[in-house]
Amino acid sequence: MSGLVDWHTHCFLEEHRTDEDRRLWSQRGVMAGGPMASPEQHAAAIAEAEPSQFVIVAIPKRDGIDTPAEFIAAQVARYPGRAVGFCSVDPEVDKDAPGLFEHALDLGLKGLKLSPTYQRMDPAGKACWPLYEIAVARKVPIMFHCGGAYTGSLEFADPWLLDKVALAFPDLRIIVAHFGQPYMEQTAVMMRKNENMYADLSARFHRPWQLYHGLMVAGEYGVTDRLLFGSDYPVRTTAQAMAEFRAINDWGAGIAMPRIPEATIEAILHERPLSLLGIAPDPA
Repeated sequence: MSGLVDWHTHCFLEEHRTDEDRRLWSQRGVMAGGPMASPEQHAAAIAEAEPSQFVIVAIPKRDGIDTPAEFIAAQVARYPGRAVGFCSVDPEVDKDAPGLFEHALDLGLKGLKLSPTYQRMDPAGKACWPLYEIAVARKVPIMFHCGGAYTGSLEFADPWLLDKVALAFPDLRIIVAHFGQPYMEQTAVMMRKNENMYADLSARFHRPWQLYHGLMVAGEYGVTDRLLFGSDYPVRTTAQAMAEFRAINDWGAGIAMPRIPEATIEAILHERPLSLLGIAPDPA
């Protein structure tokens, strides 16, 4: 085993958010790690679980919400040999989104986070194409938050929209965050069709039936080897998410249901190194 990897954590300051964002977060009711993710709080969560590797992901940039690439890079630097960072740009709003992405990569970040839903944009639109070209040239992945959201536009929520991107850029490594919830079947079908597509399970552990169903579908389509563990801290700490994941077969106690193989769960937790998507932390 390569060791525990958390593919989806957040770290931010209050100033990186807006009052409206704070209001929406306060209504979620699923933030087991608390509604904040300061460097100190994030460090405590990392120290508790001690993942061998983890990703610090910027919240999708939009409507005044912005976690600067410099901030992400500074947090990554606290964990040499263990952490990588993903930046975010707004393709429809930032006049020089490609330049901002290049700058973040020059700072040492290893990927990009976009959200068709939150950023209200078509992922196959022309504004995004230069970002994909950069990601392919620099050999870094792009993570997409599709599916459900608390704001933005559900017009662009369906992960089917990423199929055009995967077809046009077969060398682009694509991560569908949160398994594309609630469109897990569509995501699994696309993963089977497009070998450059992956999905993380972050923020699904508090919805055990949804996750159970998604894992069963992924098994039927033979794509569990491209499922990634992620906590979505502060939605869950790494330790909490791991414990809930390992208990996934307990949710239907007394019901005759097939079990998710423990070997599958442990492989997702421990056999998904960052190198799977061609990235690596800067050396210690």
